[in-house]
Amino acid sequence: MIRQTYRLAADTCAELVWRLPSCERPFVAFGARVWGTRGVGRFYRSVAARLADRMREAGSPYRSVAVHHERLVLDVTEFTAGPLYFGGAAYEPRTAECMRMLLPPGATFVDIGANHGYFTMFAASLVGPEGRVFAFEPNPAVFAQLQTHVALNGFGSRVSTLPWALADRPHPSERLYVSQLRSNTGLSSLTPNADTLSAGGLSEAATITVRVDAFDHWAATQDLRKVDLVKIDVEGAEARVIAGMGSSLDRGLIRAVVCETTWDSEAHTTLVRAGYSPTPLDLTGDLVNVLYTKDGQ
Repeated sequence: MIRQTYRLAADTCAELVWRLPSCERPFVAFGARVWGTRGVGRFYRSVAARLADRMREAGSPYRSVAVHHERLVLDVTEFTAGPLYFGGAAYEPRTAECMRMLLPPGATFVDIGANHGYFTMFAASLVGPEGRVFAFEPNPAVFAQLQTHVALNGFGSRVSTLPWALADRPHPSERLYVSQLRSNTGLSSLTPNADTLSAGGLSEAATITVRVDAFDHWAATQDLRKVDLVKIDVEGAEARVIAGMGSSLDRGLIRAVVCETTWDSEAHTTLVRAGYSPTPLDLTGDLVNVLYTKDGQ
């Protein structure tokens, strides 16, 4: 009975805010004060999740959000921008600050596993009109979100979106396990984690075939004198991605890498052996975003 009453109250509040658009701004302002608290904060987050569902279903999820002082238009029903919009809770803040330091105007950024483009958009705002951003995202539905974000933010001249995966070698088609969580589209992977499969986040019955390239092979087709930062977030396939950029690492093309991995992973070992020094950034469960900087640069 208590649970049913709680849900009814949360649904009613979400419906009220949804039907009265003038209430959204004060609702969000209130959320910034209570987001991380128990009790009221928990109830607010329940209402916000229901409001996000209504935005998504109506096809109107885009709002202006300040990402580390950069004003961007983002889908606030997604796991990255949602907590920031509704509660002022920044997504992977140390990673964002690292990007701000490493991506001055005119810089080059490569986003491998860009998802819907939270960090792609942030990087594009940092590098400016003279900079270059390359965003790889093989999931067609999420790639469409990425392209929408590029268009809404007016970044078409500085962002190249690429609808394929990167791994250790080029291949015309490989199996991609597609995220089954509506609230987290970022689970898709070429190498699914057994725990994610058993929990239902990925499924053997939900795969698509995608084109795969290797970073070295792709980079050879581009006029790249340097890459200031590569970000890798590929849900367990990072060792394969790094194996495909061996030549670029050896010749110093890539100044820095941010990789979501574990401290004892093959990806970590490979980058350290290639002369990159690691610094931990944001921790998410057992995974951590690690900054790898080239020694001497």
